[in-house]
Amino acid sequence: MIILDVNKLSKDFGYGQLFEEVSFSLNEGESISIVGPNGCGKSTLLKLIAGEYSPDSGVVNIKKGASVSYLDQTSSDRVDDRTVDEVIKDAFVKVKEMENSIKWYEKVMENPESEEQYNKALNTYCKLVEEFSLMGGYDIDVEVGVVCTGLKISDHMRKQIYTTLSGGEKTLVQLAKALLQKPDLILLDEPTNHLDIERIEWLENYIKSFKGASVIVSHDRYFLDKMSNKILDLSGITPKVYNTNYSGYLQERERDFEKQMAAWHDQQLVIKRFQEQIKYFSEMGMAKNSSTLCNRAHSLQTQLDRILERRVEKPQEQRKLRMGFSEERKSGKRIFQTSNLIVEAPDGRKILNGVNLTVKAGERIALIGSNGSGKSTFVKTLLGKQTLPCSGEVFVGPSVKIGYLPQIINFENENLSLLDHFREDACVDEEKARRILSAFKFYKDDVGKKVKTLSGGERIRIRLASLLQQNVNCLVFDEPTNHIDIPTKEVLEKAINDFEGTVLFVSHDRYFINKFAEKTVEFENGQITIYEGNYDYYRQVKLRNCR
Repeated sequence: MIILDVNKLSKDFGYGQLFEEVSFSLNEGESISIVGPNGCGKSTLLKLIAGEYSPDSGVVNIKKGASVSYLDQTSSDRVDDRTVDEVIKDAFVKVKEMENSIKWYEKVMENPESEEQYNKALNTYCKLVEEFSLMGGYDIDVEVGVVCTGLKISDHMRKQIYTTLSGGEKTLVQLAKALLQKPDLILLDEPTNHLDIERIEWLENYIKSFKGASVIVSHDRYFLDKMSNKILDLSGITPKVYNTNYSGYLQERERDFEKQMAAWHDQQLVIKRFQEQIKYFSEMGMAKNSSTLCNRAHSLQTQLDRILERRVEKPQEQRKLRMGFSEERKSGKRIFQTSNLIVEAPDGRKILNGVNLTVKAGERIALIGSNGSGKSTFVKTLLGKQTLPCSGEVFVGPSVKIGYLPQIINFENENLSLLDHFREDACVDEEKARRILSAFKFYKDDVGKKVKTLSGGERIRIRLASLLQQNVNCLVFDEPTNHIDIPTKEVLEKAINDFEGTVLFVSHDRYFINKFAEKTVEFENGQITIYEGNYDYYRQVKLRNCR
């Protein structure tokens, strides 16, 4: 049964068409993921479906009586002075209203004005109790507990005031509320942001058991592969739906590109041949004053006009960043080595407790683990940026030149313009700075923005632009794919792939880990476990050990 039908939806905010005539439908149990570069209208399309925006043309039809739940990217901006638990239980507004009605009828039955009033109240009460039970009213605390456990929302956090939470924590709470609503249609905008791998995998299993339909926007390619049976591509001139998962979409998109390029090339040959013949017969007709030859040229022109009416558009390859790391001369064999490394939290808890790890030249190592397990703490300790008490030995090779991309990017002077910051950071003149920034999609007026106004993705791009001006032989990244769209990820991956030095990175991006990790180091309870392979290998070993 169809839950959602989107028919020829178009939207233009006045600065250019975002998308035109988007159409797709979803049945119960189906999931579609919307992909495309930042700015192509993915989040806008979700808002149109949710009814928060109105389309310029086209319609959105949602099954009559179907409930809709929407998690948007701005959920972390909301202000609410209630506890987290109260915010989460907003998912059960209808159930709570029914519970209040039940309590009201209980009071009526305690002191009825007449036997008739009592009987009517009892009759309504019984119906409400039955409906309340069917709606899961008696299982609210159990359901909330299941979702909070899966998303690792602790009892302590549930008692906190919502407004005091971090942006990531607020998003987590809003995600929990959206899931608990058990809608017929769920709209998720970047649901895996701020989630570690364990939370993401729990979310995948939860959504898979979901019987409704879902529309997802995400830059997490591994997540898209597992969750989607349809892909809506908004990156081209004409939106297109692919009935497959993300990996299948990549293959089909490549075949479409090659097919359209071949069709365009063949049509260009035909057009060129007609143009040459038209020119020949026109010139000959004029020279010989021959109406027959002129008519022939006119007839050919009519045929060419018909061809041009059915012109095949040349497929446009998406403009990508140009990226490649400048490499310093080779380092020694040992890049980093820790011996019995201990780092303590202010409360005395040992974040790292006797960690021993050696990173050799040329290795590509992924650091994984749940949020708070010590990954970023370990990286900061290696780089000498640790302010917490620590003991043990940390060795950094004397010829190691490090390019570092932190998880949270701050600027020394947040009031500088993007251009002035980059000129200072990269030590380049204005002409070269503008040229480099343009390669990173910072155009014209963009370079005049103050760096304090930059989004997370823009901060990563400007930091990457600075890194490219350095000569390095070791890259250390802390969540490098956070906040950047898939095309930018692909360019970053190409640059890393061409880099011959050492790569050490913290990531929850399983696709990225699979692509680069030759060794995976899991952080858990202050200790590490080393797996000689990528993420899929790590999962296989973990599953084997659990049997």
